[in-house]
Amino acid sequence: MAAIREFNNADVAESAPSMRQALEEDGIFVVRDALSRDEVGKLREVIRGHLAEGGLRHSLGKTQPNAAENVPDLAFIFAHPQILKVIRQVLGESNAVFTGHCDIHMNMLSGWHKDSGETVPGGYFSGPYMTAPDCRVYKVAIYLQDTGQRDGFTARLGSHRDTDLSVGEQVTAQTRIGDIVVFDVRITHTGQLPDPVEKGFKAISRALNKGLRDREDAEWITRAKARYWRLIGRRDRLSVFFTYGAPNTFTYDFAEANMSRQARQGAVTGSTGLPTELREALEKEGVSLVDASPK
Repeated sequence: MAAIREFNNADVAESAPSMRQALEEDGIFVVRDALSRDEVGKLREVIRGHLAEGGLRHSLGKTQPNAAENVPDLAFIFAHPQILKVIRQVLGESNAVFTGHCDIHMNMLSGWHKDSGETVPGGYFSGPYMTAPDCRVYKVAIYLQDTGQRDGFTARLGSHRDTDLSVGEQVTAQTRIGDIVVFDVRITHTGQLPDPVEKGFKAISRALNKGLRDREDAEWITRAKARYWRLIGRRDRLSVFFTYGAPNTFTYDFAEANMSRQARQGAVTGSTGLPTELREALEKEGVSLVDASPK
């Protein structure tokens, strides 16, 4: 049985060729113990605190698009030395670009999809991006609790080369606190899938929103799903996703299209750009920035 390739944080430099091979062949790998428990605890505090009062209601949970700007206290994670060390190993020492993209999630449900924009108006890329060797846009996913077969990040190996969502062997990254998942945005993947009761909630929400993906769930549906989770003893599930890429058109197109997606979700109203603290931290680490604006 196939599995997602894993690397130890202490061996990242020596593992660079193998990590690049994993992205080329599988589209994904895991790095164990990239973050300390204290750092994950800080992330949990920041994300839970923000989404308890703010964010948007989507997929029966809460999310905050454009979180790199809207949640300034997250700045430390985008310039985290160990994460950037991993990114540099796969992109090259002077080739890391932070796209500005970040979404934080709490208790959201998912379905099989890609993050390369096939279901988004206008898409994220132009040209033959599925086969282009220069399309090197990679997300970092951090789950802020241990995950298992039911609630872990699940992907189809090698599916970053095919638009068919059924292609590739299905595998789950059963991550522990402190691990990170690095994946090609073109890979087919899912988070926690809905159970039969949650499918009913989602169907009602889609009907109320007339199938429009960018509309928020009704507040009563979000509350009903939260009560259901408490009833069955399901714990809160928090995660953060953010994106780097190589310094080329694919990365810049992704950044601009993501800003447009976030604008449709109402997450860039009154935008003033990335926080100064974050800009300075990334520049200190030698990471370039994309100053994207909505199309």
